[in-house]
Amino acid sequence: MNVLKNRVYELDILRVLACLMVICMHAPYPKEGANGLFLSTLSYFTVPCIGLFFMVSGALLLPVRTDTKTFLGKRLSKVVVPTLVWTVVYVVYNIIMGKDENWIQTIVSIPFSAQGHGVLWFMYTLIGLYLLAPVMSRWLEKASKREVEFYLLLWLISLCYPILKLFLKIQDGAENILYYFSGYAGYFLLGYYMRKYPQVLAFKRLLPLLIISLAAPVLCKVFHLNVNFYSLFWYLSVFVVIMCAVWFQGIFSYGKRHLSSWMLERLELISNLSFGIYLSHIFIMRYILWKWDVIVSINSYGLQTLIVVILTFIISLLFSWLMAYLPKGDYIVGYKIKR
Repeated sequence: MNVLKNRVYELDILRVLACLMVICMHAPYPKEGANGLFLSTLSYFTVPCIGLFFMVSGALLLPVRTDTKTFLGKRLSKVVVPTLVWTVVYVVYNIIMGKDENWIQTIVSIPFSAQGHGVLWFMYTLIGLYLLAPVMSRWLEKASKREVEFYLLLWLISLCYPILKLFLKIQDGAENILYYFSGYAGYFLLGYYMRKYPQVLAFKRLLPLLIISLAAPVLCKVFHLNVNFYSLFWYLSVFVVIMCAVWFQGIFSYGKRHLSSWMLERLELISNLSFGIYLSHIFIMRYILWKWDVIVSINSYGLQTLIVVILTFIISLLFSWLMAYLPKGDYIVGYKIKR
């Protein structure tokens, strides 16, 4: 593997960063008396993971340059089969452990939403964005910078609804005026926009907004504001969008500056194995590591979480790397290493 001049390694760095964030978010072992401040802080600092994944995809794929059939054939083949394989793994595990009594309904529901484990929701959403990409691309081919910014503005306003609901009466659901401008497609478009117009959202200009985003949940607690923390500070949150934009612009501005060719090559490999890491990390973490007495018995919650993060990342990476070498291994991890 060699460093390629035309490869955007900043996107590899962002994808690896998002993988680490996902693992960190899921790593804390559930137990009574867990440190609530530690859990909430860790969750909020790692919540940009999903937005970054979608932004990287948007930056790479938009606008689609091939016909719809070619694009969907290439992209869906990479994600659909691994998603189905891991769905079967999680469903079978649940059946064996007696956690799914209505397994027939579960199997029939597979084409419509994530089954077996909730972590697979990301893959379904990504597939949905792939289906949308050719449609969005036809618009992007003719859309001006201002038109893209107008769409993103409407999306950001829709993300502010949890705040606006404190003062206004707002209709939820399909009847809402901005319903068709909401959701994860905004991250997809934001990734495209920030890569095409990198000078607009300069890193230094974003820092004051980052301070506001980090302070917002603290202020809500201090002033006892009656807000839904899940909707206000989770994936589809205007504050999280700001954090994602800061990470995205920061990596493009400074991320590759001091990295050697050897490091860039390793980041490229990990990035290529990111689907496998994402799909396998929950199984490795919660069905294997969380059952080890040596890990469960660790008294320090922070140290326990750190060990789970390190072991999960290493094992899921090694597993994905080995699978990528095997014939048909790309059906499991979404990537094949050419020998």
